[in-house]
Amino acid sequence: MNRIIPEPSVIRLCLMYRLMERLENNGVKTVFSPDIGENLGITAHTIRKDISFLGEIGNTAAGYDVAKLKDHIHGNLGLDKKRFACIAGLGKLGQALLNYRQFLDGDYRVIAGFDSDINNLEMLRTSVPLYPSYRMTEIVKDMGIELAVIAVPVQAAQEVANRLIAGGVKGIINFAQVNVKSKSGQVLIRNIDLYGELRILSALLNLKETASLKKVNGPDPGKED
Repeated sequence: MNRIIPEPSVIRLCLMYRLMERLENNGVKTVFSPDIGENLGITAHTIRKDISFLGEIGNTAAGYDVAKLKDHIHGNLGLDKKRFACIAGLGKLGQALLNYRQFLDGDYRVIAGFDSDINNLEMLRTSVPLYPSYRMTEIVKDMGIELAVIAVPVQAAQEVANRLIAGGVKGIINFAQVNVKSKSGQVLIRNIDLYGELRILSALLNLKETASLKKVNGPDPGKED
């Protein structure tokens, strides 16, 4: 497939793929774009437009065949390609990710973990090989690791990213509460600030509650037009 798919559409198509997996596991055979949209909080028009980027999928007047749509997304986005990943930082979050079942035998296999604390490495029990952080670049390069998850303290995040990139990592998910960057701009980086996301949700919730209160109580009688 040679066509260029916008990044927001790629993100939504990946969400659709996950939904198709869930529907298929629940025995659902057919789904309509409004149903997909309702599940994902996306308009039916956007759903159809995103799917159209993948080329023809056949007659959809009677809805999308769940298994066929899942395979359509899977093949066109190259989700069938196995990729090796690593976890950098083995605190509580890193350990939880290290032992996430799908990371052990799924399409994205975690094959290495790194931590700067040698004592921590010796105490951890996992089937994934563990290495000290100073060997990160070497191990990433030798094992052909393409994807990495950063779960280290803020002050260490950029240095860890630099080591991963030097080893040949092509994509990074960063959970540290600071944006890390690639000097070349060639590495895909998703900075995920969990605390920041909670702050955004809290702000949106406060605005929603304020709007509901105004609707119930009416306009402020002391305020002039």
